[in-house]
Amino acid sequence: MANRYWVGGTGSWSAVNLLNWSTSSGGAGGATVPTAADIAIFDANSGGGTVTLAANTTVLTFVPSAFTGTINFNSNIVSVAGNATTVYSGGTAVTMTGTPRVNLTYAGGTGTRTITAGIAVTEANAVSFNVVSGSDIVSMSGNGARLMNLTFQSAFTGSFTRASSGGLYGSLTMHSGMSFTATANTITFAATTAQTITTGGLTVDTALNFNGVGGSWAFQDAITQGSTRACTFTNGTIQLKSGVTSKVGSFATSGTTQKFLQSTLAGTQATLSQVTGIVSTGYLTIKDINATGGATFNAFTVNSNVNAGNNLGWDFFAQLGRTIFTRRKEKRVLI
Repeated sequence: MANRYWVGGTGSWSAVNLLNWSTSSGGAGGATVPTAADIAIFDANSGGGTVTLAANTTVLTFVPSAFTGTINFNSNIVSVAGNATTVYSGGTAVTMTGTPRVNLTYAGGTGTRTITAGIAVTEANAVSFNVVSGSDIVSMSGNGARLMNLTFQSAFTGSFTRASSGGLYGSLTMHSGMSFTATANTITFAATTAQTITTGGLTVDTALNFNGVGGSWAFQDAITQGSTRACTFTNGTIQLKSGVTSKVGSFATSGTTQKFLQSTLAGTQATLSQVTGIVSTGYLTIKDINATGGATFNAFTVNSNVNAGNNLGWDFFAQLGRTIFTRRKEKRVLI
């Protein structure tokens, strides 16, 4: 294993370009191009300009965290073969263009592969990760760090966890052959465009926050959230899978932006289940949702909620009082 540092600023990341690789930070170029046995590092001494990925490439780990230039992926992919370490360490200084994608290809079961996307990475700079294989642990790290898409392929049979609260600007795809590690950390879905969520039937035992202005999230199957976890809806549109029952720990809305809770199929209900407690929503437009499970679902219109039709189990009208007539006298009671 060897470190390889990008130097000299603008250049082509290809199999034959030795000029831009060094054995030390800011050192002389001419080192071998990093392979699956090497760490590819872009740091503050790499120079500015644009690094253009000329073809698919494989490295041991990928570290662009301190680079102040641009990495243009074009339509190519960086595959990362490492394990039991931080396999990707990103940052906010680097600009990502093209379609930034990283494949995690380790196939064994040793240790934890950690993805650190960089704190406060913007949607424009976010990288998509595809976990191709392995039976180890894959962890998201960095409080507030965000990826684009996160996909677990069927050959991955390990566990997904979060070392800290973080999130996605894109889609999340899991499957039944893997596991989800319970944690008190929060996954924030922050898309500003249409995305999907596939749980694969796993219990998503973590807090969830949907907060992307203009974003929408269409569930491809039922979600089962941990019974003690909060599901907070601040911005955007949530589409629950039609015809199935999705279970949440505690559903709540936040903020004064109008939000939309729908079924994935207009005219066909999706079921939202919460076992206990009182759900009191605000600024929520609800359509094709059957609320059930034992909790009380209050969506009073005085709180800027909208009944858009074909809903069951929601109370849209607060009854502050009712006049009851008897033979002897009229009296007003609160119900």
